[in-house]
Amino acid sequence: MIMMGRGVGASLGASVRGLGLVVAVALGACGDSDQLVRDTSGSDDGKEQDAAGDGTSDAVEDATVDPLTLLPLACSDTKPCGGVRVCRSGVCVGDPPTTSIASITDPVGDKPTSTPPNLGCVGAVPGTPEGPETATLFGAVARFGSGDKTNGMIVDVFLADTFDPSGCEAEASDKAKRDCYDAYGTPIGSATSAPATPDHVPDECLAHADCPLGFRCVAGDLGKECLEQYGVFEIPDVPTNTMLVIRTRPPAGASSAWHTTWAFNVYLYADQVDGQGRAHYDATIVSHGQWLNTPNTVKLPEIPETRGVVGGRIRDCRVGGERNSWAMAEASLGLANAPKKFVYFNNLEDDTVPLESRVTTNILGRFAALDVPVGWNLLSGAVRVGDEVVSIGATRVYVFPYGLSVVSTPGLAPHWVQQ
Repeated sequence: MIMMGRGVGASLGASVRGLGLVVAVALGACGDSDQLVRDTSGSDDGKEQDAAGDGTSDAVEDATVDPLTLLPLACSDTKPCGGVRVCRSGVCVGDPPTTSIASITDPVGDKPTSTPPNLGCVGAVPGTPEGPETATLFGAVARFGSGDKTNGMIVDVFLADTFDPSGCEAEASDKAKRDCYDAYGTPIGSATSAPATPDHVPDECLAHADCPLGFRCVAGDLGKECLEQYGVFEIPDVPTNTMLVIRTRPPAGASSAWHTTWAFNVYLYADQVDGQGRAHYDATIVSHGQWLNTPNTVKLPEIPETRGVVGGRIRDCRVGGERNSWAMAEASLGLANAPKKFVYFNNLEDDTVPLESRVTTNILGRFAALDVPVGWNLLSGAVRVGDEVVSIGATRVYVFPYGLSVVSTPGLAPHWVQQ
């Protein structure tokens, strides 16, 4: 498999630092080519193949070539896909089953709809609506999976256009690499999550949205009640209409219970800043128990400390000021540097156990790619809209050792409300 060392990482330059929907035009040039290449190697689930399908590559690294085009499952008109995969925005992706028709889910009560997704933002520059140039970013540190309260977590905000941790790949040892990633970058803002102190906590609740920030609606002996679960944070002077990366990491001494989580495609739309100059986005962190549970459920061993995980939600595109990006069901996904396995989940927000048999996103748009090589990668996918299979575009994401990279695509992660 191709790993990007310091020389290759340096050649990425500005083209790799533009994350999210700012993708290389060259990768999108192959579009939605329906060309299929016969695969004689049998099942290719989780394999990393070149165009010939034999796991080797004759490509020569060149400083003028985007290294992501050299990854095993990257594709183009001159580098077609093997097996049943199709080239979708530069990545070989398996099409969704013929019965899997894409739809979006109303976030109020997570109610599925029969409405097809809006894909107008695919390949487009994010919108820049009018509003304040900066905002106070606030939210909860949401925990993926069970675990302790998320107080004391460190939340850092980075500008995506200067974000490139690939220099850490040149460190001599695995520990040195991990230390380099932990210390990477100069954030434009930071905060440490603290216990929530709401003015009022309801005596009972029916859903998480009934509870104040940092609290969850949990079933107890006498019914459901709002219980404190998450720490909360505020970071002033965060730019709006700007692509961001958010890192959430545990405090010193707590690293064994948590895995550092990086959120890509975070974008605070200026027209979503409230009257107090605040914009809501909930950061995420994953507990070690969930880190172990997810691969074990699908019969994979523990993820090595030298590899990582990509997860998140597939969302359609925001519709102006009318609605945010809604979760998209029935999307199939692929990475240019393949994971050991893609997994998808059921339709319950609080159930974080994957379904081994599922091959597309659920009504919540949730997915995870388990045991992924470290380095820059490219995520793409396909959905059925009517009688046509179309690409959802390509998103650059960096994979960290023993860490989780969270991606929302093609709709940017907007106004992420704890619910």
